[in-house]
Amino acid sequence: MIELDRSAIYGAKTGNWPATQTAFVTGAASGIGLGLARALAAAGAKVALADIDSERLATVAKELTDTGASVAPLLLDVRDPDQWLVAADRAEAALGPVSILCNNAGTNGGGELDRTPLEVWRWVHRINAEGPFIGISTFLPRFKKHGGRAHILNTASMAGIVPMPRVGVYSSAKSACVALSMALRAELEGSEIDVSLLCPGNVATRIAENSGRGEAALLGTEMNRAAVEGNAAMSAQGADPDRVGEQAVEAMRARQFLIVTHREWEPLVAAVHAEIRRAFSDFDGRHGPDVSALALARGVNPVTI
Repeated sequence: MIELDRSAIYGAKTGNWPATQTAFVTGAASGIGLGLARALAAAGAKVALADIDSERLATVAKELTDTGASVAPLLLDVRDPDQWLVAADRAEAALGPVSILCNNAGTNGGGELDRTPLEVWRWVHRINAEGPFIGISTFLPRFKKHGGRAHILNTASMAGIVPMPRVGVYSSAKSACVALSMALRAELEGSEIDVSLLCPGNVATRIAENSGRGEAALLGTEMNRAAVEGNAAMSAQGADPDRVGEQAVEAMRARQFLIVTHREWEPLVAAVHAEIRRAFSDFDGRHGPDVSALALARGVNPVTI
């Protein structure tokens, strides 16, 4: 068996990073966001805790402060670019220049696509896809200005790689997050700014309850308690979000791009890729060569040719 040099694949670890760094984590009041915040704080980073839930945010800030961590709780609706700018300024005023951005806030919503209201589609996409874009737009120019090593982690989902029925809105938004992360990695290649993409499977978070309440408030209806309780029961069997947060910080330290949490998804991902390969294999090539694809294969940006 050939032994792979992981440092050659992911880049050598950088000392005690992320100690002494300042991180900005969205969705930090619960779930994976809280796991990330705890892991970053345990590693010595200062952490700006951004969330829309003020009550839980205060509780988490006290918890981490009591451990000796340096944190700053910040109210943030990730859909609002103006709130991002205010939160970024406040984070840096309190904790120093941010060099780690964790775009983690997310929500689920809708059901079968023909029964999903357009406002739910837009709500899910604005949080799961537009939110990370605004976060990147807010902090990437600051990273470039400050210089030195920086890191952007986007939390997508296995649903963004393996689209699933009855969660098509969530899958499409998380697919956008996957593509955004891959494009960003390519744009930042050769720089000191790394990108990681977290694609978790089932994790024991509060996403079912939070999403159910959020969608009901959006539509002005009663929450579908049966659906929320069923989804919450499944989530409860998932991975510990604290362990996922630790895994993600370890992967960022190693400059790893794709982070997965469950091996059981591999055959499902393979089936998606097999269908794509069959489509190319069966096609007769009637249109001739595509110069943009040939350019990309040579490592050339087709936009510049």
